[in-house]
Amino acid sequence: MRQWLEDAWAHVRVARILSEGEDGPPLPDRDVLAEVADSTALEKLRTLTTSGEVLKDICRCPGDLTLALYDADDVLIGSASVHPGAIAWQRDRFGVDLATSNSIDLELFLSELGVQGGSRSLLSEMITALELDEGDVQFRPAGDDAALVRHRVPEALHDELRDLSGDQAANIDQSSIPRMIAKMTQSEADPAAVVRPLLAWLGTATWPAEAIAGDGELARRLLAELGSSTVERVLPGLSDPSEVMGGVVWATHQPDDAASVVALGPAIRRILSR
Repeated sequence: MRQWLEDAWAHVRVARILSEGEDGPPLPDRDVLAEVADSTALEKLRTLTTSGEVLKDICRCPGDLTLALYDADDVLIGSASVHPGAIAWQRDRFGVDLATSNSIDLELFLSELGVQGGSRSLLSEMITALELDEGDVQFRPAGDDAALVRHRVPEALHDELRDLSGDQAANIDQSSIPRMIAKMTQSEADPAAVVRPLLAWLGTATWPAEAIAGDGELARRLLAELGSSTVERVLPGLSDPSEVMGGVVWATHQPDDAASVVALGPAIRRILSR
């Protein structure tokens, strides 16, 4: 396979990121999500998708995207399905996967091209890096002041949430959301100032229960009340690991996550490269 990759890439003039993986329609019928023709960008893409360890125990999923290579006459040279942490070049021919050694950089590179979905691929690595897998306790317990601090619940909301467990907090009536935001912003001239504590709270929730159906759900509802443009303004300046994790989780729930992933890129690299 490595010899084939060397020969194939020597003739590549255009690379296209196509929708769907191995279970998708024929390549000519796919949506083109991004195109790379610049020689420097092509070399970077080559490095990101051909460096790593060959795995014979291949991923069982069909992949999320397809990378297709074309020559100077726009004739297809070959393709690969893109998996979390792996690339499957011509799988029907070689029957192996390549565990990419630069999976973080590849996800960020694709986001820079405008390809959606990078936040979901990075999420599992962030959960592992920050040790956010839930233990025996799935939700923040009610009536526990220490838990409010430990879970980084914003101080302005302690009185509101002290007697509610995490799963109960997630079910707070929507009519209460503006009032809760008002409590957090009453001493802040810029609403963006409360984004960071909300992201830290969201990024501290353990997975999956608390993050999806507990405090994490309420934090996302409060961020949605502030508006995506307000959240986006804060993302490039984040450095606290929990805030960055909150940014990644928030991005996974947006219809367009590429810009958010790019904004978080430098901080994500720092956290996942430790």
